Amino acid sequence: MNKKYRKGYLFERRVRKYLEKKGYKVFRLAGSKPADLIAMKNQQIYIIECKVEDRIRKTAREKIITLTEGTPAKPLIAIRKNRKIVFIDPIKNIELTIEI
Repeated sequence: MNKKYRKGYLFERRVRKYLEKKGYKVFRLAGSKPADLIAMKNQQIYIIECKVEDRIRKTAREKIITLTEGTPAKPLIAIRKNRKIVFIDPIKNIELTIEI
């Protein structure tokens, strides 16, 4: 396992554990295809792309938005910022707090 892959994998696990502690059912998608995680709780569904770097490429933003079009799922991008997990709404380009 190369260093870049391992970093990403460990961050995905961290995001998953965080959401599970908040009461979400979280599924990791094999090979990160078409996204990294799906989180569900109380009629809320999030499709999540996890990025270790805090710079989000336009293609990653467009991919996750397109993936959720026509579905009840909301797109999210999880980034690591100052050693914390931050969730970004890729449509509004704002940081979000995931409610308990």
